[in-house]
Amino acid sequence: MTGEMACARCGRRVPVRFGVMPRRCSCGAEFEWAPFGGAGRVAAFLMALVLLMSPLLVLVWIARSLLQDSIVLYVIALAAALYWLRVCETLLVRLGLLRMEGVDAA
Repeated sequence: MTGEMACARCGRRVPVRFGVMPRRCSCGAEFEWAPFGGAGRVAAFLMALVLLMSPLLVLVWIARSLLQDSIVLYVIALAAALYWLRVCETLLVRLGLLRMEGVDAA
């Protein structure tokens, strides 16, 4: 279901640590989003991103009274959301819904 990811330039396996893939390879190749193929591909990507981000959004909605009282909890929730967004990006690359330049997902 999920494929291996390798650098398109050197062929080395892309190390995924804590569910997040790096932005560049050790050979210097940078990994950036490739252009989408069409409207259907964009819709599938957005739908999958919403489904993957929904558990975090539900937790924030449940804890909204706590978040109103503390700015520190807001910062923690923002950091968790940004980290989870990077994890979702890696999952979407592995599933083939998101293409990245410089990465070969087999």
